[in-house]
Amino acid sequence: MFFETVIREDSEDTDFIKEEYFLSKSDFIPSGDKKYIPVENIDSIFAIGSVNFSSRLMYFLSQHHIPLHIISYRGNYAGSFLPSEKPVSGSLLLKQAEYCTNSIKRMFMAKQFISASAHNILANLNYHLRRGANLNEFIENITELKNEIDNCESINELMGVEGMIRKIYYGAWKFIFKHPVSFYKRIKNPPTDMINSLISYGNMIVYGVCLNEIFHTRLSPEIGFVHEPADAKLSLIYDIADIFKPLITDRVVFKVINKEMISEKDFVTRNGFCRIKTAAKKIFAKEFENKLNTKISLPGFGKKVSYKSVIRQECYNLISHLKNEKNYEPYKTKW
Repeated sequence: MFFETVIREDSEDTDFIKEEYFLSKSDFIPSGDKKYIPVENIDSIFAIGSVNFSSRLMYFLSQHHIPLHIISYRGNYAGSFLPSEKPVSGSLLLKQAEYCTNSIKRMFMAKQFISASAHNILANLNYHLRRGANLNEFIENITELKNEIDNCESINELMGVEGMIRKIYYGAWKFIFKHPVSFYKRIKNPPTDMINSLISYGNMIVYGVCLNEIFHTRLSPEIGFVHEPADAKLSLIYDIADIFKPLITDRVVFKVINKEMISEKDFVTRNGFCRIKTAAKKIFAKEFENKLNTKISLPGFGKKVSYKSVIRQECYNLISHLKNEKNYEPYKTKW
């Protein structure tokens, strides 16, 4: 497989934009930079923005079991192409549906996901507290809310607590950044500032990675426990991603901003939509890949494993719970 690069000038960006095309024999594209990538090195493909590809590529991806995730120009998840040979287990699908439709079982699962997410959020705040950030009040308030999770009696009440935790958490970010940054609250559609743009971009990648790992197991991504299947087409992705977004997306954002690897000059704002420029996007993507490949200790494993492997193991732990083999305990970081 190889990529052909075409240079064009974009009126909304002061830089030149490089568009990547997947070539078939019938394509004619002016000569540009070519990148050859061994197919065995490709875990998945993220098509972000305006990308052209042929049906021949889709067949190629299917043959090699490579998922393709499509993210729009504005950073919204549009959908995925998943090879047809995805392993399917009818008995597991029924178990997953049972846990989703049984209010008691679903509440147990939902509380596990939200509690783990809150734990990992607190881990981030405590890390920066130890480095001098004034975060005591934020940590106390989130800890109080986390303690209320077990007392919630409905999914809506649970999601209300989660929403308050994240609101307080994002309010603490201004004390984490080493330099003044224009960021006051989470705004998604569209992101209106540099930090929201980075969060949206990073979270889209996390969603894709979670879908990759779900794809390699027998779980159904359409059936979640916190997010309603009717509200999100692939609700299990969002459940699992909420555990890992603080550990992956948020930590990468803190790094690229505090180390001044990316700044406000790397963004363009048009009609209330803040978009990251190409050069900075490459920097962020590289740091994101480094984070995903970071090796960490995982209970039960004799050696350190990457975050990608931890997410895969999260899926297997969930399967073990659904099959009544052991209780589900989501991943909670130790630092």
